[in-house]
Amino acid sequence: MGKRAAEKSGPMSTQQKRAKRFQQVRERFKNPQNLFDISPGMRGFFVSCTRGREQKSASETIDLLEQYATRLYPGIEEDIENEGETSAEPAPTGGDIEDEIAREIANIKSTSRPKLFRYYFTTIECVVFIKCHRMIDPEKLAHFVFEDLAKTKQRRTRYTCRLIPAKVTTSSKIDAIVKGAAEVTHRLLADDAEPTTFAVAINTRYCDDIKRDDVIPAVAAPLNAKHKVDLKNAKYTIVIEVFKSICTIGLVENYNSLRRFNLMTLFDEPEAKASSKPAPVLEAEGVSGDSQANAETA
Repeated sequence: MGKRAAEKSGPMSTQQKRAKRFQQVRERFKNPQNLFDISPGMRGFFVSCTRGREQKSASETIDLLEQYATRLYPGIEEDIENEGETSAEPAPTGGDIEDEIAREIANIKSTSRPKLFRYYFTTIECVVFIKCHRMIDPEKLAHFVFEDLAKTKQRRTRYTCRLIPAKVTTSSKIDAIVKGAAEVTHRLLADDAEPTTFAVAINTRYCDDIKRDDVIPAVAAPLNAKHKVDLKNAKYTIVIEVFKSICTIGLVENYNSLRRFNLMTLFDEPEAKASSKPAPVLEAEGVSGDSQANAETA
């Protein structure tokens, strides 16, 4: 019996542990809800949506973005195919189990049709991140979408609330946020930039380290010398979304007049909105610090 026990605890036990570990990692990759894969350097869109409808929101939002992207960038799909590029990340070349799984998935994706957009679960209720191809400018596309929808008055989505461009994605550290904000506002900081009005909007979710009263003055400081703050009708708004360890930043025009880039309220008439009761909160609870409504300054 002792010999059998020793055999069980030998090489066979190591193989069993490796097989179990392989299976655990495989399950993580098969079930994206268990992953938080948003990382600094990504570009795309921060999306808030109805609770429990994250996947449906991602699907309808990607459909919407694809339709407008092909109008804003004619022939972009052919350009991507000609370059042989996809929006998938390069497969790792390491030798551990996670790298093996990643390579397997990357090989499968490389044979599929190139995608302009890809969605990522954030493990946060009511929040989805949609990554866009590097040829697409998320700020230009978002503005193009909302300007057109405001004119046509055609509702195209059912579950999606806010669609915010993420021109820069950084870690949720204040120095990284300030640096990212300077990057998205570079044209406003240029020597030949015309004086204009601006505001800063910030929302935080599941991140207690970032305080809006610390971020807003630091982000606004470089702009104050040439431009004027306008909290009601700013031409440009720096929109900062902090969730967990990640922060997305985008510069948008006519933020307030386009209903803060909210696809659900974009079509509301001002008179009806003023006389109606407050709409139920559809986004996730657990916004750290101030409530989401109070956390947004624009």
